[in-house]
Amino acid sequence: MDAHPTVIRLPRDLSAEQAERPAFVGAQPVSYAEFTARVDALSVRLLDLAVRPGDRIAVWMDKQPRYAEAVFAALDVGCAYVPLDGGQPSQRVLTILADAEPTVLFTDQRHLAALDGGRLPSSLTMIVVDGAASPATISGVPVRSWTDFAGGAAGRITLLPSLRSTDLAAILYTSGSTGAPKGVRISHRNLANFIGWAREELDVGPDDVFANHASFNFDLSTFDLFTALTVGAAVWIVGDSAARDVSALAAGIREHGVTVWYSVPSILGLLTASGALTREGAGSLRYVLFAGEVFPVPRLRELAALLPEDTALYNLYGPTETNVCTFHRVRPQDLRRETPVPIGGPITGARLDVVDDYGAPVTEPGVIGHLVVGGACVTPGYWRRTTDPATAFHCAGQHPTGDLVSYEDDGLLVYRGREDRMVKVSGYRIELGEIEAAVQQHPDIADAAVLLTGEGPQARLALYYTLHPGAPKPSLVRIKQHCARRLPTYMLPHSATCLDQLPRNANGKADYRRLAHGPAQSTAAPTGAARQ
Repeated sequence: MDAHPTVIRLPRDLSAEQAERPAFVGAQPVSYAEFTARVDALSVRLLDLAVRPGDRIAVWMDKQPRYAEAVFAALDVGCAYVPLDGGQPSQRVLTILADAEPTVLFTDQRHLAALDGGRLPSSLTMIVVDGAASPATISGVPVRSWTDFAGGAAGRITLLPSLRSTDLAAILYTSGSTGAPKGVRISHRNLANFIGWAREELDVGPDDVFANHASFNFDLSTFDLFTALTVGAAVWIVGDSAARDVSALAAGIREHGVTVWYSVPSILGLLTASGALTREGAGSLRYVLFAGEVFPVPRLRELAALLPEDTALYNLYGPTETNVCTFHRVRPQDLRRETPVPIGGPITGARLDVVDDYGAPVTEPGVIGHLVVGGACVTPGYWRRTTDPATAFHCAGQHPTGDLVSYEDDGLLVYRGREDRMVKVSGYRIELGEIEAAVQQHPDIADAAVLLTGEGPQARLALYYTLHPGAPKPSLVRIKQHCARRLPTYMLPHSATCLDQLPRNANGKADYRRLAHGPAQSTAAPTGAARQ
């Protein structure tokens, strides 16, 4: 198969042996022969609906192989897929549908019912993947069953439209600063550049099994789906109910012989801290990749100790607007660091520029600058947001990430935090992520998040943390003593609150907004100075 795809499509040149191999393993196993036949049938019927290249096709259902079938069928007919997380509230989905104006929505009975009474685009047709009976219309929009829709295409051949690398492949909706979700436009060029790099960097093929842990509306899932299915590997789709169930995740890795895992670090940390992932259970893993947030080195060491010696660990970095743009293969010496491992250097097709506050290049090791990404990985911008401040950069093929980085002596980049998490306390500039990294070196603390509360002279650093199972709760004084060996006095937390778990957003990252409004789900055990 082509190691440098220019567009993303399901390969059709399958050998008889490959056709019988599993495309999906798990509760709903599907062979490559079945998968390609189903995608072809959907593609034909989508063309029957007179969809045109550039139209949007949305998917809102529980994670399952049919979700992937809808995605590949959309790409085949030149449309952009709009993936929606199955756990999103219906009001947010309605907002996205109104913005994207898709021609087709693939959904299931449960999610269909949640849309009843909502305002839907008049151009929409809904296809329901499960259940024999569905209403003929919902809110004036026609509803058809998957069986009737796809079944009518059996035995028919339709010439699919040619695709260009600049054509739109997907719109991934992220949280917008205004409170409304905004869609990041992803071109075939963007996806093909990333997948081409992954297939060159990783030695993967038909004998591999990829775990798809991320939601399909999260950019991590593009690696799981498109790398795996374009090299003939199998995919284990982790269901929504199992996404944070460490026992189910560990059992799935063992049962399906997962060889390639990619997720946010917090999930890997849960797997190791809980004891669910064992040396024996991790024996099949050849590649473990992580992205989306900083992986505390103590947790990374614990993970590495469970993996086979030849398992490759990769730290990947990149916002949705670039997908992955840097990578670093973790070295043995990285596991002895006290600071997070590097984010490394550029993937193929990416250009990295580090600049100061005035736009001048930063090249000296240790000097913090702003990371600006250019090249084939940079997406065309946001859907219907021509006035967004980043639009001019995107038109020039650049994306200012809003992240702070610095070079190490060996030329590798190190992530130093978010511009919007750089705060001032007592006149000092402080990156909150640096405090978190120091706290996470404490032997009893599993995870940490730091917020700034108050303003001016009343500004205080508030720490929230979780413990390893069975670990004693350290006092604020002990935490300060621990941090004082790594941080200057002005960066020591003023208060500390122990939680059962940190709140997480849908992508598994720490949810600072919920923390700022109060850790409602904690069994809050404050250890502030007034309580010592």
